[in-house]
Amino acid sequence: MARGTKRRRSQIEKPVVNRDDTIEVDEDAAVGDSQVAVTKAYARLAGIRRGIATIDLADDNFVCGRGSDESPVNYNFSSASHDVGLYRFISKIQFAISRDSETRRIHLHDHSRNGTLVNQEMIGKGQSKELNNGDLISIGIPALIIFVFETTDEGQYPEELTKKYHVTSHSLGKGGFGKVLLGYKRSDRSVVAIKMLNTQFSTRCSRAIAKTRDIKNEVEVMKKLSHPNIVGIYDWISVAKYSYMVIEYVGGGEFFTKVVDPKYNRMGLGESLGKYFAFQLIDAVMYLHSVGICHRDIKPENILCSDKTERCVLKLTDFGMAKCSVMKMKTRCGTPSYNAPEIVANESIEYSPKVDIWSLGCVLFITFSGYPPFSEEYTDMSMEDQVMKGRLLFHSQWRRITIETQNMIKWMLTVEPAKRPSAVELMSTDWMKCADCRSARQDIDQNQRNQKVPVQAVAAQKDTNNNDGEVPVATKKKRVVPAL
Repeated sequence: MARGTKRRRSQIEKPVVNRDDTIEVDEDAAVGDSQVAVTKAYARLAGIRRGIATIDLADDNFVCGRGSDESPVNYNFSSASHDVGLYRFISKIQFAISRDSETRRIHLHDHSRNGTLVNQEMIGKGQSKELNNGDLISIGIPALIIFVFETTDEGQYPEELTKKYHVTSHSLGKGGFGKVLLGYKRSDRSVVAIKMLNTQFSTRCSRAIAKTRDIKNEVEVMKKLSHPNIVGIYDWISVAKYSYMVIEYVGGGEFFTKVVDPKYNRMGLGESLGKYFAFQLIDAVMYLHSVGICHRDIKPENILCSDKTERCVLKLTDFGMAKCSVMKMKTRCGTPSYNAPEIVANESIEYSPKVDIWSLGCVLFITFSGYPPFSEEYTDMSMEDQVMKGRLLFHSQWRRITIETQNMIKWMLTVEPAKRPSAVELMSTDWMKCADCRSARQDIDQNQRNQKVPVQAVAAQKDTNNNDGEVPVATKKKRVVPAL
């Protein structure tokens, strides 16, 4: 097995495809349209990487690999031979898929040297794994995803969703009302996140109605937004008791995970990195308020990282609590440790979008220091009193943070809303005109350009253990089949 092919942290590559892509299929060995039509397919391998076809599975046994005269296969990957980063991992016999005619259970059998992965977990040569609808199949390393396995009779998701998207079983997160799954657009194979929300609860539960309203509200808010630091929405499908929000895929995980990463020793991210992220978040909030939207639930868990690099683009998400700020806002909502005093004080008191500035101040406090400004773990006074008095504890972590930055955080956490700055005022300060802020702007612009002109993310890697590396033998008869 090649070095680095054991289990790794989940990585998802944004694949690229050209609608004019074609693949060459061995007429004698490979499954073609005419053959599939004879027997109804029980499942399919949906190709989601450039040069990889979508294959209907009709026979109880199907073999994939480079193939040779001595090792015939049904699908030979010849159309992906230009993809060096992928092709070098493929063995003569990579894997086989079998279906038990009695139990109807379907298994993948790994025959490769470099490994086949299901849902980014290595199977191991000579081992098998039962396949379920939506499973991801990768070759060599987790990032080299080539197929989504789909059963044709599952009916797990509504046709309105599946006719436009491949829905995988790979979970990106879970919440109280549903989960987020990895998906791919059928039109261009670009990666998306599919937020599946259960809108039907017990009739005794008033949250059911509220949740349905929240979903519609979130969709309507997101449809109005277009900003590089805010997660975009592509589609919304509501069927029966579920709603499906198809949103931008952001692969680096929650910002909270970055802030509490042990490598920072609970000391926060420091001055330079903290300001790099502060610029992005203030710019996002400034945009929201400029279009009349108040988020009302800003916290590290609702901020996503574009990737796992130290300096990445942040994306504000979860607009379920958002509201048009020109309307009266009185509802107590959000997360207690990030709520502004005017929300904590009394539900009947009207408040302004400056509640977002307070929440953002809390986020930046923990970003710079590694600990929260307000917490129930501070036992000398209740958390409500901490918030209402604006009591801040500056421990030793702040010694490496400039007085200017400390004053900016204090300004954002001013108890009286009228004295608290707006996002425009924050962005206009000299504090936001530093090299780290300029670097953040450049990285945001570059990230946008990369999204407009997608590039294969996985570079070619040397395969030192693959003794199976010969170019596949030319097939006798070939015909061109368009890749989906």
